[in-house]
Order: sequence, then structure tokens, then C-alpha cells
Amino acid sequence: MKEFTVIFTLLVLISCSSQRIDRKINDSSWDSLASETYLRWGENRLDKVTDSKQSVVNCYKGQTKETLEIFKKEYLVRKEDPNYWLHIGNCYFIEEKWVKAEFYYRLALEEAKIPAVKSIALNNLGLISFKFEQWEKGKTFLNQSIALAPNFKVPRYNLSQLYLQFGLYDKAIDTLGHQVFRGHKDIDVHFSLANAYLYKGELEKSKMYFDSIPKEHLKREDIAATYALYHIRIGNLKLAKEIMDDRNRSGVVELTAISHKIEKILSQRMIEEQKK
Repeated sequence: MKEFTVIFTLLVLISCSSQRIDRKINDSSWDSLASETYLRWGENRLDKVTDSKQSVVNCYKGQTKETLEIFKKEYLVRKEDPNYWLHIGNCYFIEEKWVKAEFYYRLALEEAKIPAVKSIALNNLGLISFKFEQWEKGKTFLNQSIALAPNFKVPRYNLSQLYLQFGLYDKAIDTLGHQVFRGHKDIDVHFSLANAYLYKGELEKSKMYFDSIPKEHLKREDIAATYALYHIRIGNLKLAKEIMDDRNRSGVVELTAISHKIEKILSQRMIEEQKK
């Protein structure tokens, strides 16, 4: 049980914090954060964006260098537009150049007059603080973001991930139970709730949220590994093994190592079952 707890804790930490896990969602009906962030948009959805945000969308398609060159040429015209600085910051964020991203988010914050824009900048500064393990500072930014735009889902979702990382499962559940999430479906919100209830030992509620996630997304390695732990917990070793065998390998070193540990536990448990 102790080994199970350690693996689960590490899995939550990696799942919440790693930007290298492919979280792309092609079905927009399962992306309740879609209006606030492009981070989980699949390529087909990104290709359909034709409005004034088109240039920043190219950063999400992997065309960061070219997009930043375009932004550089627009400086004289757009330097007083806080969205301009936000978009540049987003391009650097995608590239994981945290210091540069922070610089431009702070410029956006300085230029912004509209609470919603300030909220976005503060949310992003919170995420960067987490990259440097400045947890309290990041939490403060997120709470400020929520205060400025109470109807935004993203800062609340990000706050829930902080609570999950530190084992504050009731707080995570309360945060994701806010009215802004009601009536919406979301892969990562449902997965986070399945996580929280699994660790709390409320297995029926955990199952309810796992069962609600579309099958193709259950193959995502962090979700598959947690789902397999759930089935190990209830004694369904055969299904846990099938889930691990069928998972999509992420290539994230830390996550791969945890998956191998789970497979080792499964093998040992199955051998023990055969001896009975």
C-alpha cells in the first residue's frame, strides 16, 4: 500500500506539472477551457481559427520563430496593446522560455486596463511561478486572477492542480465543483476529480469520473497509469494490465519510469494471485 501511495503521488505530480504530455483534444465538446486557452487544441481545430488571433495560433502549431518575427514587425503599431504582449509571452511559454515569457506577461499586466486581460496575465505568471517551484507566489497570482475574472475557468483549474500536487484533495474537489464548471464536460477536469476521489478512497466516485472520459483519452499515459492504479486498487488486475498494454507512450521520461513501476507491481500481483 505504501508503494502504491508513493507511485500515485509521483504520478499526480508529473501529470499536473508536465507540459510535455500531449493533452490535445480534437472534440471541442470535451474542452471546457477552449474559449480561454489554445493549449489543448488539436491541429484540426487550430487550422479553423481565422480571426485576429491567427498569428499567435501559429505558435501553438510549432511556428514560434516565424510568428515572433511577425510580432517584431508589428511593434510600432501594437506596442500599447496588452494582447500583443500576451501573445508574445504565450509564444515563449510554449517554447518553455519562462524568463522571457514572464517579462512579456508583466508588460501585458502593465498595459492592461481591462480586468479580463489582467486576469489572463496573472494566471500565466502564476504558472511560471510554479515552474520555479514558487508555490505560494503562484497561488497568489492565481487568486488575483480569479478575483478579477470570477467566471474564468482556467485559473480555477490551475489552482486545483496545485491542490492535487500537495495532496489537498478536498480543496481540489471544491475548486472544480465551482459553478463555472457546471454543465460542462472536460477531459482534464474529470481526470482530476477521478484522481482526487481515488486518493481519498472514494472509489465509486472515482469510477464515475473515469467512466465519463472518452475511451481514446483513457489511453493517454498519465490517465491510463492512474486508471490502472484504480483497477489494481479494486483487484481487477487483468483489466489493469490491458489498460497499461494499450496506453499511448508519451515519451516523457518520468512518466515512462512510473508506468514501468506499475507494470512491475502488476506482474508481482498476478504471480501472487496464481500461487493462491
